[in-house]
Amino acid sequence: MTLAIRQGFVPTVRPGGSASFTVDVTSDVRISGQKEWIAVTFPDGVTFPDGGEVHYIVGPAKINIPLDPRWDPQSRQLRFESELHLNDGTPEQNGFYSIDVRALPDAAPGLRKLDDALEIAGVKSSVEFEVADARPTENLIKNGGFTEIQFAADGKWEPNQGVLYARRTRVLDSWSVGAYQGYGKWVPSRTGTPGALIDLIGGEKDGHFPQDREHPFVAGENIVDIDGDNACGYIEQSVTVTPGSWYELSFWTGYHLLKVPGEPAFLRADVRYGAPGSGTVLIWEDYVQYYGGKGAVSSQDLRKKINDPLWRKRRLRFRAPQGVGEVTVRFANPGPSGFDKELPANPGGQNGMLLAHVWLGPSVPDPDVAR
Repeated sequence: MTLAIRQGFVPTVRPGGSASFTVDVTSDVRISGQKEWIAVTFPDGVTFPDGGEVHYIVGPAKINIPLDPRWDPQSRQLRFESELHLNDGTPEQNGFYSIDVRALPDAAPGLRKLDDALEIAGVKSSVEFEVADARPTENLIKNGGFTEIQFAADGKWEPNQGVLYARRTRVLDSWSVGAYQGYGKWVPSRTGTPGALIDLIGGEKDGHFPQDREHPFVAGENIVDIDGDNACGYIEQSVTVTPGSWYELSFWTGYHLLKVPGEPAFLRADVRYGAPGSGTVLIWEDYVQYYGGKGAVSSQDLRKKINDPLWRKRRLRFRAPQGVGEVTVRFANPGPSGFDKELPANPGGQNGMLLAHVWLGPSVPDPDVAR
């Protein structure tokens, strides 16, 4: 039997603030019901909070099991016991652990990394936390919550399949829109209007937004459906940066409110520089997410059910190259075919991801990348 343990995303915590992080345990063989102790040692500057919680979560099966955390402040170690279900075909298989963390009030900003801090059955791995500057950081992305929109003369918010849909949007302030048309060709909207390239959904009632402890959602934030009317739509925005400096792009993604559960949904996020359509990319993340969907009552038609988007936060860190003072952030629907220059565009039906709460700001350097 071979077990492996590793941390998921790296949380950013402000001094005195709390967040959570994930831990994955994997195996190359089937394990069903075996109990093991998992240990997490916290580095200086962060701690397990009073009243903190540990949960075992399996998203597709909607399983959320609270576990009993045992915290030793002297060794700064948290221990909890869990019943492992790995590759065993049960609903409980292959989940992840969610663990609370708090930054000490006097913690200085910076990255906290500790080797051999995660342990299960003698197998060890590292943990990493980022303590943010206590001062609020300005979002370099304008209209990151999609609150600023302009309608055409006959446009308005109106019910559509149980959600509020922005019909005939004239401008999505600060964002340019367009569509990928295959064979490596990106075409901006001729009029600058979103049209059918993307959809804008009212987030106030049907967004089911989670509470982001770092940058809480504000009232009136909306959702972009990057699929639009069966199109490989995209939105993008250019941002001024300091050459050679590190940045973090974060955003929330979810599953299409109206599509059939179990089908794949697609989104590509990239940060690039150069002329529009340039293949020069600083960072990118192509991925497919499968969501089961969670039934929720529509606020616009109580006879209908919509899907709770099951929002997940993505965090991408990148460094602006020397000599580059402006980058462009782009979100696009690659469809099943992706952006292969030898293939035509393939929207693939209703499979565009939902996008919300885009944020871009300075970040500490990546410790694994040479300066």
